[in-house]
Amino acid sequence: MLTIGTILPFVPLATVVVPVAVYFLVLGLLNSRRTPQLLSARVDFAILLGALSPLLVIPALQYVTASPAALALAAGAAAAAVGLLLPRGSGWVVYNIPHDLARRLVREALAELAIPQEETDDGFALADGAAVRLNAFPLLRNVSIRLTGPVGDLPHRLPHALALRLADTPVEASPMAVSLLLVATGMLVAPLALLAQRAPEIVRLLTQLLP
Repeated sequence: MLTIGTILPFVPLATVVVPVAVYFLVLGLLNSRRTPQLLSARVDFAILLGALSPLLVIPALQYVTASPAALALAAGAAAAAVGLLLPRGSGWVVYNIPHDLARRLVREALAELAIPQEETDDGFALADGAAVRLNAFPLLRNVSIRLTGPVGDLPHRLPHALALRLADTPVEASPMAVSLLLVATGMLVAPLALLAQRAPEIVRLLTQLLP
């Protein structure tokens, strides 16, 4: 006979699997677009944090008592960790784009903004010690862009100029996008399939619990 005790083990599983699956789904969709997608570094970090936080929070709750002091301490520690990991300065992530194409588009955007530049191994050197640094992550087919030094109003001007170029740059969906979408679909379906096997018993249990 199905009881609440037999349902509860599915809850942590779904809590962990579903956010990760949604993260893979978002990555798959970003890498399936017909044009590259520009996200701010903080938005990209928030998506990753939302997906991975259950993997850390749920095990931690097993060691935290229900006292307000312990919960407040745990919440403070979590907030401090997020604050340390939060991206500093101005940065963006472009999905579904190869490194050489991202580099060319950034160079063209800087030229349009009439900003003197000099190419370096990791990006572009600007005036007064400022720089635009590019870092590619081929596995997820994305390129991170970060500004360093005294950049003035460039954090507001560069993403707009770059976004206009990205919107006019057609790209093909990467094979990784298809893989991510398939993995995400499987992870979302698996918990539902486990519960579906016991759907009649769950309905019977809920009927007994409800007045």
